[in-house]
Amino acid sequence: MCLVRIPIWFRGITAPLAKWAIQERPLPLPPSLKESNAIPPGTYIPSRKLSSQGLLAVREAIFASDGDLYVADRDADCVRSYEGGSGNYRRTIVSQTDQLDKPIHLLFSPDGRYLFIGSGGNDSILKHDIACNSTSIFVASKSGGLNGPAGMAFSDDGCFYVASRNSKEILRYEDIEGARHGKPFIKDLKDNPEFLMLVRR
Repeated sequence: MCLVRIPIWFRGITAPLAKWAIQERPLPLPPSLKESNAIPPGTYIPSRKLSSQGLLAVREAIFASDGDLYVADRDADCVRSYEGGSGNYRRTIVSQTDQLDKPIHLLFSPDGRYLFIGSGGNDSILKHDIACNSTSIFVASKSGGLNGPAGMAFSDDGCFYVASRNSKEILRYEDIEGARHGKPFIKDLKDNPEFLMLVRR
């Protein structure tokens, strides 16, 4: 699996507006990948088959406020960051040593300080502090009935919502006396929930 640049591409995202660049042909390879003739033109981040810094199974890719791209690679059990403009590999953000197992969805906190990662292999949510480069458990394994974490969202009142895919529920987590407690917010869905989005009215 790889990420490919398409003719209309985000050159960078700066909240609240995104800057666009229109390309008539595929963008060139990142400088770090030019030595390989096997990588097709237009490739933004290659497959692991073509590069040691490539990807195995992308589950989500999101941009940070500084324009860097964060990618959840499920089969490599890690989250990596890449330069948003060039696709150059930066570093591995979170891995198995941080108790990450099969990362699925990613979410930045409203202030951009933290990256939340759904860890599908152990049914937990991790919280990574971007500035301090440290990772902690945000929602413990199976807490509140979490089974197959998928989409995540914060509400304006600070509550944290998670799509519990395998139990067909949306769970709501609140901090009560310093501890995080979860309970079903929506139960008995007809299908497995995958994505969440906060909509303000």
